[in-house]
Amino acid sequence: MKTSAILMMIFLNSILSFGQVENRWQSDSVYRGMKVKRIFVYENSPKDLSEIIELDRNGKKVRVENYNASYNNKSRKLKSIDRVAIINYDELGKINEKIDTVFYYDNTFSIEKTYFYYEGDMLTSSKYFKGNFIKPTSETIYSHHPFTSTTSTKIDTVVTYKKTKEYEKKIYVKRFYGYVLEAKLKEKQIEINGIIGVYSYSNEADRQRFYEEEITKNIFNEKGQLLKFEIKSIFRNDRTSEYDLIYTYEDNGLLKSIRVYVPLYYKYEYFD
Repeated sequence: MKTSAILMMIFLNSILSFGQVENRWQSDSVYRGMKVKRIFVYENSPKDLSEIIELDRNGKKVRVENYNASYNNKSRKLKSIDRVAIINYDELGKINEKIDTVFYYDNTFSIEKTYFYYEGDMLTSSKYFKGNFIKPTSETIYSHHPFTSTTSTKIDTVVTYKKTKEYEKKIYVKRFYGYVLEAKLKEKQIEINGIIGVYSYSNEADRQRFYEEEITKNIFNEKGQLLKFEIKSIFRNDRTSEYDLIYTYEDNGLLKSIRVYVPLYYKYEYFD
């Protein structure tokens, strides 16, 4: 059960990592010990609400609200919910489904569902479905020697996306690698009313493979808190970038902020 709980934590930490910012949550045991009821995440500035995370008394995430971006007073007044996720567990505390409602600007919405599969108490895989699709949009396979998660997406029988995350200290990403197959851009000349022009289109039958990898280093303090997350990113085969995430904490040990290209700030509400 312990390993199963760890793998569930890895999954939730992964699906709640937006904007490619990894390692942005603490463990369930930390939230449980501090009796955290809600987590408020602000992006860009402490005035710009990005997420509200609701937890149960065991520190597990049960509801997530995501808000559209804001950057000034005008955009803050127009802020609205983009997505709501409900996370359900069975009587043993194992996650069994995650239901996302995605809201659009034309007042419509769609439903996305993720189901979880076990061998005994061990979480082995999850499948993500969009709308009423019968086949999963993507599938994630979990392993624990070492802890890894591998997500893949297919178009017909062709795997067009496959990436693996490796973890340390049970929940922190230490390596992220894989590939994506993208449709090649083609050009074609056309003539309209005697005028010849060139337009570009994607050729789904002709795809190019791009390798991507994030080589990282997690730096912890003597309390086991993550202080710095160093990242070297390789993308589109040979392009590179390097950046760091800097973490600060409240006096009670809860995460206070993450300094990155778009900083994140955290506030908390507690159970009585």
